[in-house]
Amino acid sequence: MRDVIENAAGAALESVVLFDVYRGKGVSEGCKSLAMGLILQDKKRTLTDDDVDAVQRAVVDALGETLNAELRE
Repeated sequence: MRDVIENAAGAALESVVLFDVYRGKGVSEGCKSLAMGLILQDKKRTLTDDDVDAVQRAVVDALGETLNAELRE
């Protein structure tokens, strides 16, 4: 999972932090919910909301395509 995130996020990714794993009500049997923080930084300029949103979309799309992951509603 970390490799997929790193490849999708690109150079702006400084680190990935897994801070919660949940199994239980609201999560399908045999599945788990992972909460991860992505630390983003560009050393040459301030990242905009659009920059961060684009990285987030790329990561979510890559996780979905590669690992069949999906965002919890």
